[in-house]
Amino acid sequence: MQHTVTLRQLFSLGVGTIVGVAWLIVLGDAMINAGPIGAILAFAIGAACMIPIALCYGELGGIMPQTGGEIVYAQKIFGDNAAYAAGVSLVVIYLINCVFFGVSVGWLANELVPGLKGPLLYTVLGNEVHAGSVGVGMVCAGLIAYVNYRGVKWATAFQDIATYTLIAAACLLVIAGLLFGSVENLQPFIKKTDWGWGWGGVLGVLATTPYFFGGFSTIPQALGELANKSDKKKIGHVINACIFFSLLFYSFVILAVGMVLPSGRLEEFELPIAAAFENAFSSPLAGNFVLVAGIGGLLAVWNALFFAATRALYAMGQRGLFHPDLSRLHSTAQSPVAAIAAVSLISIAGLFLGQGFLLPVVNMTSTLLAGMYLLVTLGLLKARAQRIGADALPPFVAPGGRLMILAGAFFSAYLVVLSLVQQSAAAGWRWPPEWSVLLGVLAVAFAFRIRELRRIKPASS
Repeated sequence: MQHTVTLRQLFSLGVGTIVGVAWLIVLGDAMINAGPIGAILAFAIGAACMIPIALCYGELGGIMPQTGGEIVYAQKIFGDNAAYAAGVSLVVIYLINCVFFGVSVGWLANELVPGLKGPLLYTVLGNEVHAGSVGVGMVCAGLIAYVNYRGVKWATAFQDIATYTLIAAACLLVIAGLLFGSVENLQPFIKKTDWGWGWGGVLGVLATTPYFFGGFSTIPQALGELANKSDKKKIGHVINACIFFSLLFYSFVILAVGMVLPSGRLEEFELPIAAAFENAFSSPLAGNFVLVAGIGGLLAVWNALFFAATRALYAMGQRGLFHPDLSRLHSTAQSPVAAIAAVSLISIAGLFLGQGFLLPVVNMTSTLLAGMYLLVTLGLLKARAQRIGADALPPFVAPGGRLMILAGAFFSAYLVVLSLVQQSAAAGWRWPPEWSVLLGVLAVAFAFRIRELRRIKPASS
């Protein structure tokens, strides 16, 4: 593979995945439930809780800067079966979200250009699937597949353009909000509730904020293509910078939106962030500008997830955990062409499922992602105990010692439990569809693993 990835591109990969389109879709609900300052407080606490996990990623990434991230860590620390479980989890996380963002881009495009969704094809679980929305998703999927096919230089350049364009657009919105908004609109700073000693809104938002900083986990997938191997000393710093910058991004957007539109009015709109600026400046162009920025952010996170999915499949093929053809590289671009073809086909096919089918599956990926955090934190504990991967000090040593790692492991386990509780609560404390999907994925993965072991066994004997 080509070795051209710089620290700046790792940063744009992480930030693009973290903020992506979440700022447009999620921040409005956070402000409604907790108030503007309450939402900022919840995001700040959530970011702080993610730091120990991020530091663990930084240390293991420095020890093993290879394509595959958690797959590599699991194989070297826990063995092939753990690596296979990690690989399946990552592939499911990345693939399902690629499909989800493919469906979402059609929805945002229709908000920007009403009527673009085209004629109704059919409904899935009560959600409509329209020809135009599928077409928009297919065009964008083709663009991202082509960019990644041309190699890591093209993929990271596209990521830089999408991420920094989003940041520039957000800066304009923030400046406009701070200049033309009013501090009085921020009242109440923190929305009081009847539970949680009046802080129930903040606590409710806090329960979800850690998931909105988890995009840094795409960074390990690019470490095998670093241009400068000495940069592995700075991986932990880059990941922390991604989290800190994303917190500033979320906070300033919340402040700007809160100043231009009272939080009480945000409930009137499906996309409160876009509506806030449209109402503040009495111009649909302001709202359309927000939507364009949102589509740019969506393409940034989609490209990052597509890149990560192809690298995870490549690593599984390369390490004998899946069919070896998945590790096949293009002769000149050195891109994993078989993995790119697989991700592209699944992404396009998934567009025809619609959001009704995808939402439970996307919710399930939060459990799998938290499981990856737990694997990395526990893996670092074992790696330090056994000195796995290095004879000397690692290039980057996570500060705080064993206590910090245990804090990361505890918070990772908390996120696993929290995701399961939230899914059950959403289903009225009955068996949620996410659990059926998760069990189905595990059953299929187990069957494939048994088949692969049977295929490998005769070859080795």
